[in-house]
Amino acid sequence: MRWCTAAGVTGALLVALAQPAAAEVVVDQEEVRAEAMAMAPDPEYLADAEPAARAVAAEYGIPASVTAGQSVLESGWGRSALAVNHRNYFGFKCTSAGPGPIAVGCAEYPTTECQPECAPTVAAFRVYESMTDSFRDYGRLITTSPYYADALPHADDPDRFVTEVAKRYATDPRYAEKVIALMVQHDLYRLDSPE
Repeated sequence: MRWCTAAGVTGALLVALAQPAAAEVVVDQEEVRAEAMAMAPDPEYLADAEPAARAVAAEYGIPASVTAGQSVLESGWGRSALAVNHRNYFGFKCTSAGPGPIAVGCAEYPTTECQPECAPTVAAFRVYESMTDSFRDYGRLITTSPYYADALPHADDPDRFVTEVAKRYATDPRYAEKVIALMVQHDLYRLDSPE
């Protein structure tokens, strides 16, 4: 694993190589999603995610149910390597410009990219100081990227919102269906009501 951290106002990246791990961690988001769907619910994770999801709703107008549901699916109830090691609950990668305005760095992991053919590669994933920062970056990305503009008018309909987001967020044709199933099974819609 290789680390990059944001430095200074210029956004320059400092790179330091970490000691190789005994067993190399591979980021496999498809595997994380499959495990999330099969796992028993984690009330502790939901208790931690709820305030962050509600904060995203307040700041960015995204249904808290969708934010929480996607975080469950993308982080395997907070148990994925990215969530545990880097507080990255959405599997966000760094761009060629670096980690972005909220993340504090990048960590490289072996993974698989499909564009459209699948092949092993190494990708840099965003590193966050907190769960709240990871959730805020999700809100920022969804509301500022033209890819998700069609979802924004549907903030009052979480199912429609995530269906629109899913068209560009993931290549899995059942992605929205999975998030909606999590929202239904775990009553995440309650997060869209005032406390």
